[in-house]
Amino acid sequence: MERKFLEELGLDKEAIDKIMGQHGKDIEAHKTSAETAAKDRDTYKGQLDDVSKKLKAFDGVDIEALRGEVTTLRQDISTKEIDFQKQLADRDFQALLTDGITAAKGKSPKAIMALLDIEALRASKNQKNDTAAALRALAESDAYLFGEPDKHTTTTTPAKVSTGGTHTENGGTMPPSTNAQMNALITGKLRGE
Repeated sequence: MERKFLEELGLDKEAIDKIMGQHGKDIEAHKTSAETAAKDRDTYKGQLDDVSKKLKAFDGVDIEALRGEVTTLRQDISTKEIDFQKQLADRDFQALLTDGITAAKGKSPKAIMALLDIEALRASKNQKNDTAAALRALAESDAYLFGEPDKHTTTTTPAKVSTGGTHTENGGTMPPSTNAQMNALITGKLRGE
């Protein structure tokens, strides 16, 4: 709006000044609003450009294939966790069994384990008590597998070696008394003295 237009309408100067003042305020408010809108537009345009760049990284990516890979990875992790827990349980069971055999004074752990129902004991809810009961039952039925080691082991005493007479070594002779000393030495060595 121009002042000349208002003057041609026959308005007095004071009214025109008021109208022009109000009109100026309205224009300033619109300019401020337009500037704010332009700044917002530029911000949104920058954000849109950033998102567009990020989306371009996914061009050609098969989302369903990624979902399948994620599912497979989760299953692998679950399987490995189950395997790990099983290995820990097996280790704990073997330690329990070995400790039980040792506590029961088992002479041959291999032979004792062969006579136990290992799978039933492994599947037991109360492995410790069931293993102890199985070992007690086995100790009653096959007592020879348990207890102190036999103290009646046979030791052999080596026979005395007699070479008789005198010996000639390195061109000399050994007197008979040395022969007796040699016998004693050999006999002692054979006995482990």
